[in-house]
Amino acid sequence: MLDMPIWLAFIVLIIGFIILIKGADIFVSGASNIAHFLGVSTLVIGLTVVAFGTSLPETAVSISAQIFGLDDVSLGNVIGSNIFNLLPILGISALIYPLIVKKDIIKRDLPVSIGATLLLILMFFFFSYHNKKAITRYEGIILISFLIIYLIYIVRKSLRETEALQEYNRLNNIPAEENVTTLSKKKAIIYTIIGLISVTGGGILVTEGAKEVALFFGMSEWLVGLTIVSLGTSLPELITSLTAAYKKEVDIAVGNVVGSNFFNLLFILGSAALIKPLTFNSAALFDLIFLAAASLIVLLLVLRKKTIGKLEGSIMILMSLGYFTYIIVREIAF
Repeated sequence: MLDMPIWLAFIVLIIGFIILIKGADIFVSGASNIAHFLGVSTLVIGLTVVAFGTSLPETAVSISAQIFGLDDVSLGNVIGSNIFNLLPILGISALIYPLIVKKDIIKRDLPVSIGATLLLILMFFFFSYHNKKAITRYEGIILISFLIIYLIYIVRKSLRETEALQEYNRLNNIPAEENVTTLSKKKAIIYTIIGLISVTGGGILVTEGAKEVALFFGMSEWLVGLTIVSLGTSLPELITSLTAAYKKEVDIAVGNVVGSNFFNLLFILGSAALIKPLTFNSAALFDLIFLAAASLIVLLLVLRKKTIGKLEGSIMILMSLGYFTYIIVREIAF
């Protein structure tokens, strides 16, 4: 039985997405300013606070879904968001302006993102072999540990590069950039708290709305997570990347997507599994393999000329259309 009429479910879903996205934005503003007050460099803030902030909608929805027993929405949201980020978002951004991809993204970030996806695929095969059907707290700790190791590596590398730049500036009498704050300490703390509360509340609303939509249309929770929910939680990355491409800030357009994907796979799924074991849907194997294959194809396209242009962008958009058509047909057929 439906707990609310379908029109109300859609309103709840839309309001939830709005609160989620605005809450994440407020959180990033507050947390970034707090980090500045604590003397943390802008670079490290970008690698940690902002990376976490852009993934907050996915985090809130997946954890809320996990708490309410909607494991398929939780896992489907993460995989679907990563596919949305990688193919349509990067593809459309490339149609706006060619995306020149930095060496670090080609040599480090994309391969690491592929590695994280392959790790989940290996877990799936391991679970199947041992007749397990869930990511337990133990595997959740492993996923989060990989993320922590990776973050420590890139933060230390970035700090070394920053120190080298500061030394160069000192020797050449170039003035150092000052940390700029836009909020007072009190406002920064209030923003951070309000942001977290908003994201949590928005996540609960999206979860409830998605559940009702699935019941009304007879859709599986897995398909709702892969499509409706993941599209909504990917809106911050979509807006950020399209705006960056329009402004020709290609580093942000690409880095935003790749960083978010890695964070989604390890932190969100790891955190959800720490709350309680995360049940693996049998359909997840194909979707994970598609995500890994799509990531590899994007890497090969980028390696060809270090740029995602209109041709590559068109290929990525067509791949996403083919995938989403397939999963809808799969739902109808089975």
